[in-house]
This record gives sequence, C-alpha cells and structure tokens, in this order.
Amino acid sequence: MNALTSYFGFAFHPFGRFTPAPALFRHRGFAEALSRLAFAAEIDGIAELVADPGLGKSLLLGELAASLQAQGFLVHYLAHTTTGPFGFVNVLARKLGLLPSRSRVETALALSRKVLDEHLRLLLVLDEVQDMPDATLADLRLLTIDDFDRKSPFRLVLAGHPALHDRLAEPPHRALEQRVTTVARLSPLSLEETRAYLDCRLSAAGQARQPLFGDAAVEALFDTTAGVPRAINNLATGALIVAATQNRRVVCAQDIHDARLDRGRP
Repeated sequence: MNALTSYFGFAFHPFGRFTPAPALFRHRGFAEALSRLAFAAEIDGIAELVADPGLGKSLLLGELAASLQAQGFLVHYLAHTTTGPFGFVNVLARKLGLLPSRSRVETALALSRKVLDEHLRLLLVLDEVQDMPDATLADLRLLTIDDFDRKSPFRLVLAGHPALHDRLAEPPHRALEQRVTTVARLSPLSLEETRAYLDCRLSAAGQARQPLFGDAAVEALFDTTAGVPRAINNLATGALIVAATQNRRVVCAQDIHDARLDRGRP
C-alpha cells in the first residue's frame, strides 16, 4: 500500500480503516444521529442506534465517546463478544471496581448505588445488541430500574443492525424498549454525499487540486456501492490500483468497472 500512496502523493491511504479526524465525513445523517445520541445522554436517557453494516456505526460511536468524555462523561464500550460467560451485570461490576454478588439483582443495585453515590456521569455503549442473548438483555433491564422505577442512573446507547429494532420489540424485551428515549439511524450516502465523501477523504490524505475521480467514475462508484461507505472505500481502493497499474493519475468509470471485476463482481 505504500507504493500506492507514494504514486498518488498521499500522506496516508485515503480509504484505509484508519480514519483521522480531518478525514471523518460528517454528512447530514451522521450529524443528526450524533446529535440525537448526545441529547439522550444529556437527559439521562436510553438511545437506540440502528445501521446496516458498513454505514459508519463504529465511527459514530467513537465520535460520540470522544465528545462526551471531553465533557466529563465516563464511557464504557461493550460488544456482545465482550460480555463473557458470567453475565453483563457482573462484567460491568468488575469494570467499575466492584465484586459481583451472588445475585445479579444485588449486583445491579450495588452498581446503581455506586453510580449515584459517586455522581458518575456514566454512559454505557452496547454494540451488536441484536446478537446479545436474552440473559444479557435481561441484565440491561435490571440496570434501568431504580428508585421505584422513577429514575435510572445509567445512560445507555443500544447499537446494532436493523434486526435490533425488531429484537427489542419482542415480548420479553418490551419493558426495555419502552424506556428508549430516542432512535437514531444511519443511511447510505446520496450521490452528492458520495462525491463529498471522496473529496473529504482525498483532501485529508493530501490530494492535489486536480480531481482524482472523474464525474463518470463517481457515478459508477455510487451505482455499484449504493452509497455504503465501507463498500466505497474498498472499491475506490481497487480503482486506484487499476489506474496506477496503467500509469494514470485520474480514475475513470472503466477503472471502477475493472476493480469490481477484480473483486469477483460482474
């Protein structure tokens, strides 16, 4: 990849997994979702973030965490693979320096007391919630009850794929769903947003003034990827490789097509 960045004069690969702050494209949907999640945290609420794979859910959660930590929030991120075999409440207790009790209910109450007594501005970000077992969602329900069901000390962001919305609507989890304050969604980029996304990433990487992707190339890229940023990154990288192997420094629509064939797509 060093040869590719050197050929086009980039400071770093513009479509790699590493996304420095200047390369983060805050399109309208991203900004609105971020605002909704931050607002829910400010009012001690529970938020739900729904996004198909590849739309930037992890980037959004990272931006949210950084913003709230700068405001004095304590942010803990857990995914379904990090909750372990001993239950979510016990895992969280250990993260906050508590020894779990024999009863999950007692552990949940101890967690609530700690958060309230120490005036912690705690936000729990739970990712891939659609794949969490029922027992973990039940633990989340325990954390939302305090002071005779009037107030919970825990701010939650429940993030996942669209199946999450249906999962929370299932009868065992409706009590948790009813406590969701706001729902945020990420959608694919439009054609114009795709063009702006490319400009943002390329500019951050040090692109020269000359447009690197022609208009027809941008349209072909959008048509092929349907505006999904991860797909755009992969196909744009492939198109850069095609152009470089032909000693060209401007990507055309044929390069997009050839890169798609290289990936085994007709």
